[in-house]
Amino acid sequence: MRVIYMCINLLVSILSLTRGSELDYDSSLHLRLWHAFNDEPEPAFIERGNITVSSVRSGASAIGQNGLLQSHIGQLKNLAKYDGKYRLHVVARTSSGNEVTFLTSIPACYLLGSDLEDLITIWLDSTAEPIAVSVSSPGPCSIQTPFTNMWTTNVIIKYPDGGPTPDTATYIQKLEREREARERGEAKDNRSFLARYWIYVVPALIFVVLTAAANPEAGAAGGSAQR
Repeated sequence: MRVIYMCINLLVSILSLTRGSELDYDSSLHLRLWHAFNDEPEPAFIERGNITVSSVRSGASAIGQNGLLQSHIGQLKNLAKYDGKYRLHVVARTSSGNEVTFLTSIPACYLLGSDLEDLITIWLDSTAEPIAVSVSSPGPCSIQTPFTNMWTTNVIIKYPDGGPTPDTATYIQKLEREREARERGEAKDNRSFLARYWIYVVPALIFVVLTAAANPEAGAAGGSAQR
């Protein structure tokens, strides 16, 4: 039982260290943003700005973006009028030099309703590499002209959720109860008759077969006498 307890504790320690390494890993990330205000199959992207995340662990970031021209706001209102989507093209470059491209979108009316406030969420894997980027906005949905032409953007970094921690205390208590029940003879044996007593049945069958094979003449003589 002590060996089992030590093995379970070792497993929990390994899982804890693995989760800790995910949160402790740190690096930087640079995002270049382009956006499109047309609802065509081929979006016409123009530069919006960039985001520099100096620490993915703390989420510290610096944002530089261009304000919208009146023509852009007019296009955004036209999108919202016909339930169109504002599309965002993101190129993420990691500190290791890798580049990954993402495409995300949001109903244009939510950006107008929130006066150009949006949230850019960057999803990272356990090695701090980006695996997804999404844009969202608190809304509400509107087709009215916003009060400003400047973006109010927040950036959030998210890691994948770690798995649940094993309930070692409950498992060990269960093992202890089973052991005590076996010692008191309270544990029920739900096995079949053969599964419980095969060690006695099999030798008996072997003995019968060997005895019959060793005395074939006795069986033949008995048959002759009956005739």
